[in-house]
Amino acid sequence: MCEYALTAIVISETLLNSIERIDLSTWHRKEHFEFYKTFKQPFFNVCATVDVARTIDYCKEHQLSFFICSLFLLGYSANRIAPFRFRINGNDIEVHAEVDLSCTVLNDDESFSFCEFGVCNDFAVFYQQAERRMAQIKRGNKSLAPLAVSQNKIFCSVLPWLHFTSFSHAQKFNEHDSIPRIVMGKYKKVGNELLMPVSVEVHHALVDGLHVGQYFEQLQQNFNHFFVKDNFENQSL
Repeated sequence: MCEYALTAIVISETLLNSIERIDLSTWHRKEHFEFYKTFKQPFFNVCATVDVARTIDYCKEHQLSFFICSLFLLGYSANRIAPFRFRINGNDIEVHAEVDLSCTVLNDDESFSFCEFGVCNDFAVFYQQAERRMAQIKRGNKSLAPLAVSQNKIFCSVLPWLHFTSFSHAQKFNEHDSIPRIVMGKYKKVGNELLMPVSVEVHHALVDGLHVGQYFEQLQQNFNHFFVKDNFENQSL
């Protein structure tokens, strides 16, 4: 059995033991959930910038991929904002203990593939797995098919050619999921900062602007401090 198939089995078994459900009868956002879940287009998108200077310095000093490091921080931060782990399943709201990252990767022929980067709670594990899976795609194992069909994901992408100020995603209007979508763009120097645009698109039945603001605050803190904090040695490569 191939590595991807084994991984999919492990993911499925883990998911069964890591999902809770919100009691809608007592949930403070019940009215908002029932209001927005009926929308034809229930997602809203916010674009803002984060200063990535400290992380870039760390990557240069330690010869690490800024793409992989920043992708890790996108997911690491999302896992710390509870509504980013909420998913709609029928009439229920499931709460996942943690969410994995799936991100686009550029192919040699200038098309792209979806790459499953996995969970982002341990930087060393994430970085090594990212290198391995990106290498598999470079060897021709490329596809738009997901590694495993699951809701405990965040869909990511990168647009390194543009310092964008707005973004929208392709959607199947008759097949809505409730998975957040996060995109990072080209950073540029502004004063003493290196500002990178980040687009966050979320389902309004589950997530409000307050939560997106909390995500950007968490993301900026991690770009500033994750790779320089005292206990980072425990996650070093």
